[in-house]
Order: sequence, then C-alpha cells, then structure tokens
Amino acid sequence: MADHAKPGPVERAARAELRKLGCSVQADTTAALAVSLARQIDTSRGAVAAAAAAAQLRVLMADLRAAAAAARPERDAIDEISARRATKAASG
Repeated sequence: MADHAKPGPVERAARAELRKLGCSVQADTTAALAVSLARQIDTSRGAVAAAAAAAQLRVLMADLRAAAAAARPERDAIDEISARRATKAASG
C-alpha cells in the first residue's frame, strides 16, 4: 500500500539530490531505497530509528554520488584546449 502523505524535508532533499545526480527512483533500486529511508526519517517517532535510517541514507547517497561521478566522462586534453580557445575567442 503506497503512502501518499506530503513529503517531509529529508525526502524532498533526497529527491532533489537524486534529480541532480540523474538517478531515477523508478529505474534504480538504490535511489528508491534512499527515498524510502528519507521518508522513514521524516516520519520516525524515535531518535534511535531516525539515526539508524540516517546512517544508512548517508551510505546510500555516497554510493549514488560515486556512481554518478564515475558515469560522467572526464575532460581530456582536447576538451581543455577547446575550452581555452572558446574563452579566448569570446574575449576578443
């Protein structure tokens, strides 16, 4: 059964970061789990449960950030030269 409650601040922040990273909760189970943990933190009534979920969320988000960084191509020397030329051409 899906919970249709308004997202809390941790869930909103997690979803915003996932969007920046290009992670889809429909296609990536780790992203979906991160949102679920964020929701648990927002609705938790106990500090111990919230702390445990927060620790897991931190690990998952670090994994997602690392995966997103690895998926981005690194700039090579040709990219650097092209960027310098474009900057130089634009400045005069």
